[in-house]
Amino acid sequence: MTLLTLLLCLLASAVAFVAGYAVAVARLRRWQRRSQASSPGAQIVVAPLTPTRVGFTPVAADGTPEWVAAMRDLGARIRGAGTRLVVFVHGSFVGDDPLALARMLEGTVPRLSRLASALRGLTRAQVSRALGDLSNFPPEYVDTLAAATGLQAIEFTWSGQNHHAARVQEAVRLARSLARHARDPLGPNDRFLLVGHSHGGQLFALLSQLVARSPAYDELVAAAAARGEDVGALESDLVRLRRCAFDVTTFGTPPRYDYAPGPRFRLLHLVNDRAVPGRVASLRGLLHTRRGDYVYHLGAPGSDWLATSAQDRALNERLDRVLGAGADLRAWLRHLAQGPRVSPYGHTIFVDYGDQAQVVPNFWATGFGHAAYTRREAMLFHLELVTEHFHPQRAETPGERRTSLWTAPRRLLSPRRRSPSARQG
Repeated sequence: MTLLTLLLCLLASAVAFVAGYAVAVARLRRWQRRSQASSPGAQIVVAPLTPTRVGFTPVAADGTPEWVAAMRDLGARIRGAGTRLVVFVHGSFVGDDPLALARMLEGTVPRLSRLASALRGLTRAQVSRALGDLSNFPPEYVDTLAAATGLQAIEFTWSGQNHHAARVQEAVRLARSLARHARDPLGPNDRFLLVGHSHGGQLFALLSQLVARSPAYDELVAAAAARGEDVGALESDLVRLRRCAFDVTTFGTPPRYDYAPGPRFRLLHLVNDRAVPGRVASLRGLLHTRRGDYVYHLGAPGSDWLATSAQDRALNERLDRVLGAGADLRAWLRHLAQGPRVSPYGHTIFVDYGDQAQVVPNFWATGFGHAAYTRREAMLFHLELVTEHFHPQRAETPGERRTSLWTAPRRLLSPRRRSPSARQG
């Protein structure tokens, strides 16, 4: 029953996404006509770092001797760089309580906390069994990477609820989980490799704000506490985490939250994108994933779901002031009309996975272009990109090294029309 309810919600979300795109396309056309009439020659600011583009190329078939050797060598390079742990974080809707049913049960009948915990475990297991590696990191994926590379790898399971307060609470849980894996004395060369899919990557931005005690720190901790999270030992956990460093890789994570400045977080973002002219794709392009990852675009600011409880809705209103628009239809449509954005933090690689359909719509099989990142067949390809970015074998120039670290944010506006190879998004 839980799985059926989740699937119905996902289907309703897909219908809402299609309707939203239709409205956004109409708004974009009106906006373009007004812009051309008012300032035909205006120059528009673009992002400071130009994303690079690569095509997906299977390096070796899963399980072959070539694949095994390549994974072993990459694992040795990552371990040699001081990486202690690889943490995989799934996205929204595929967690253990995406509809807040277990949370509602706990709030209504506290004595049934064990039942709520069992419901969470059942939900995550059923979702993972149904989806496999479709927009999901199943246990088999994590275990395979760990066995092939010799790295310690775990999955961080969170609720998957699609709003500010839930993600803030889970970022606090993530900090506490990482601290438990960092009990031994840590040196400056000890690292975590964090890999997040979709909105799971937002937890890393929030984690950076917690570690750096950003101006939003008090608001974030208060929200987590209001959601029932134990924050008593949080500061001591964060002190432990400040002794190590983080290599962050996001898969199709929409640019939403700010990263706190500091060299302890190195950032790489992978986005399924094709060099197709135009900012907003047509509905036909949506069904055939003509541009790549449509969920990346649709997860723009304002796209959060309304929380089920009045308390969470009040928390989200407060968090809007420090995290940006959460559940705001107007803000969402405005961001869709402006077109896809590129994160101003770290470096972005646009990957053409080549999964577009020619005649038969492929939006379901590809998860609206959002499933390419978690496929087993792409594991080696992604690990090579990540390893070469964070631990290159060749010598780097100072300018190249800076592109891997935190980059001061600038306001991103829709870029002027450029050649496909240089286009920002």
